[in-house]
Amino acid sequence: MTPQLINGFWLSPDQRIGPWHIAGGTVTQAQKDNANAIKSFFVDGEGWTLNAVCAMLGNMMGESTLNPAFIQETNRWRLPNSANNLSDVPNSVMANFYKEYYGVSKREFGIGLVQWDGYTESAGVRRQKEVNYAIVNNIDWYDGWTQCYRLKFEQENDVTYHFFKKVRVDGIYYTFANFVHSRATVENLTKAWSWGYERNKGGADDRIPDAEFWWDFFTDEEPEPVEPDDPTPEDPDEPPFDPDNPVDPGEPIETTLLMMLLYKQRKELKPRCQRI
Repeated sequence: MTPQLINGFWLSPDQRIGPWHIAGGTVTQAQKDNANAIKSFFVDGEGWTLNAVCAMLGNMMGESTLNPAFIQETNRWRLPNSANNLSDVPNSVMANFYKEYYGVSKREFGIGLVQWDGYTESAGVRRQKEVNYAIVNNIDWYDGWTQCYRLKFEQENDVTYHFFKKVRVDGIYYTFANFVHSRATVENLTKAWSWGYERNKGGADDRIPDAEFWWDFFTDEEPEPVEPDDPTPEDPDEPPFDPDNPVDPGEPIETTLLMMLLYKQRKELKPRCQRI
């Protein structure tokens, strides 16, 4: 479908609205318009720093090309008319579509700006979590403002799921709360979002130039390399996410904690040698 301008955002469910990365082509006007709308919502409306929003935009570009209606390509053909039009993918179709084929526990299909996946439950009904948010609020899942409000909801209500669990970049621990107000470098914040929110185990190297492009797009000034005012203190009971040695998110955290406690106990009980 040729991208359409709907409620201030350019949308297309079955194709990109521009390149995945600036190295792959020229950023389109549609991407610039969508980035402007997102920046306006979070920086002007919610008080997020431009540093944080540019880091998020760089990651969004690699996830969806900044297209709120983008549906992950894998098995998109199973949708009505292969999702050629927005009319093929209303809330009612997308709420449980992938669950019907792959079960509730599968997270193989993302939608929207950050490619939300997985399911949640509301009033006893289990649905795809971004679509569920849209249904509860009586709005379309692919609407760009809907997705901005969804991100705002996640940040304000600490709806972290599997992300921002003690993400450490250059010695600073990031949570969703201190990320949005951080004036750290765009490079470091891009890593924090990629590792903490997207759980991008492949790293963030290809997303950093994209985030820096958006900084240059909005301002000619260099970001001040100032770390967050109140970084999360180190918590020895919850090791930070290490992108070079990721822990399988399916492994219960209780297992990790139990191993740490046993190690601590053994260390405390170990007899010390004494000179006679």
